[in-house]
Amino acid sequence: MLRQYPRTIDAAARILDLCCIGIAFCVAVWLNPIAAFRWQPILWTNSTGQLAQHEYLLFVTVAMLSWAILSHYMGVYRSHRAEPMPMTLSLHLKTQVVWMMMCSFLVFLIKFDRLWRGFLGSFFVYAMILLTMREIIVVLILNNLRSRGYNLRRVAIIGDPVRAQNFANFVEQNSTAGLRVVEIEDDDRTVARNSDAGPDFDEAFIVAAATEKTDLESLALRLLKRSKRVHIVPGMFDGRLFRQELEDFGGIPVLSIGGQGLDPLQAAFKRVLDVIVAIVALAILSPVLALIALLVKVTSTGPVLYKQERLGKGGRHFFLYKFRTMARNAEEVLQADPVLYKKYVENNFKLPKGEDPRITGLGRLLRSTSLDELPQLFNVLVGDMSLVGPRPIVPTEIDQYGDVAELFLSVQPGLTGNWQVNGRSEVGDYGRRAAMDLEYIRDQSLSTDVAILLKTIPAVLRRKGAH
Repeated sequence: MLRQYPRTIDAAARILDLCCIGIAFCVAVWLNPIAAFRWQPILWTNSTGQLAQHEYLLFVTVAMLSWAILSHYMGVYRSHRAEPMPMTLSLHLKTQVVWMMMCSFLVFLIKFDRLWRGFLGSFFVYAMILLTMREIIVVLILNNLRSRGYNLRRVAIIGDPVRAQNFANFVEQNSTAGLRVVEIEDDDRTVARNSDAGPDFDEAFIVAAATEKTDLESLALRLLKRSKRVHIVPGMFDGRLFRQELEDFGGIPVLSIGGQGLDPLQAAFKRVLDVIVAIVALAILSPVLALIALLVKVTSTGPVLYKQERLGKGGRHFFLYKFRTMARNAEEVLQADPVLYKKYVENNFKLPKGEDPRITGLGRLLRSTSLDELPQLFNVLVGDMSLVGPRPIVPTEIDQYGDVAELFLSVQPGLTGNWQVNGRSEVGDYGRRAAMDLEYIRDQSLSTDVAILLKTIPAVLRRKGAH
C-alpha cells in the first residue's frame, strides 16, 4: 500500500487541478457581473446563443487539455518530496504563466470570436489563485503526513560506513522529505542481491566516494534491473560545516552543500539593522555608559576602556572595546605566577569563576551583568562588528581553529551570538564553542539574527555563563 501512495497522490493532484480550472471557468462566468451579462446569449436557444455556448465550452476544454499536457511536460506532478515549498511553488507558478500564454495564443489561433476578453482575464486570475491554493494545501498536507510517518519511501544507502551514516542522518532529519532509511551498506553484497522475497526498499542512494569495492555503473545497473530508483550522491567530507539541502538536479535528488552567507540585499538589511540598533541603544544607554565610566575611573587606577586586538571579516585587524574590569597590571600578575598561568591556558585562556585575582570588585559586577560589553556598540556602529555573529577571534588563537579558520573569518564577528546565548563561559570545551559559532555561520539568516537578539536579553538577565 505504501508504494501506491505516490501514484494515487499524482492522479488526485491532476484531477484536483482540472477541477480548479473548471471552477474558475464557472466563477468567471457567474460571479463577474459583466461576464454574466455577456453570457446571457448562452441561455438562449437560438443559433447565436448556441454558437457562443459552443465557443465557451470548447475554450474550457482546450484550457484543460493544455494544462494536462503542459503540466506533464513541466514535471509538475513528479515527486517533489526532496524540495522546499518555495521551489515547488516556483515551478507551479511558472507552469501557470506558460499555460496562460499558451491558452491566449490558442484563442487567437482558433479565432474564438464570441469569447469575451474580459471573461478571459477573470478566468485566468481565478484559475491561478485556485491552482496555487491547491498546490500549497497539498504540500502542507503531505509534509504533515510524512512528518507523522505516512507516505514514506524506504531507501537504502551504499557507501563508506562513516559517510553513509552521515548521509543517513541528514536524510532522517528532513522528515518532510518522506524518506526512511532501512539499510546502510558499505558495498553491494546486501543491497544489490537478487532476492525472491520481494523488494525491501524503494530507492537507493550511492555515496560516490565509496565505490572502491564495487564498480559504480555495475552496481547502479543491477539496482535499476530490480526496478529501483538510483541516486548518486557526492561523497561527503564533513557536511556539518555547511548548509545542506536535498534538492533536484535534472530530475535526480542530490545533496547540495555550501551557500552560506547572506545575499547582497540581506547583507544590506543586516547592516542597516546594526546601525539603527546601535544608534538607538547608545542614545538610550548613554546615562548608563557615563555612570559606568565614572565608577571604573574612581574605583581603580587605569583607563576606563580596555582595548584588545581582534580579527574581523577577511582577517582584518581591529580593536575591540570593553569597560576595564581588571587591575591595570593584570597581564603582569598573570605572567608572574606560573601556576596561575598554567591554569589559565588549560582552561581555554580563562581562569575559573572566582579564581581570577586580576578582576576588580566592580569588574565582577560588570562581567556578571555583561555591562562591560556595551562599548562594543561603537564597534558595531563603525562596522568592525555586527550585532550578531561569531565570537571575535584573538589573533594568537587563530591557529586553534585549524581548517575552519577561513570560515570564521568569512563573516563579521558579533556582539552576541550562538555561543553567548547558549551558556557562554559555562561551555568550557573550546571545540564546542567553535561548533556553536560554526552552526551560526552555516545557518545565518536575518531570521536567525533576530532570534538570537531576542534570546540575548533573557540570557543577560539570567547572567548565564557570564563572569
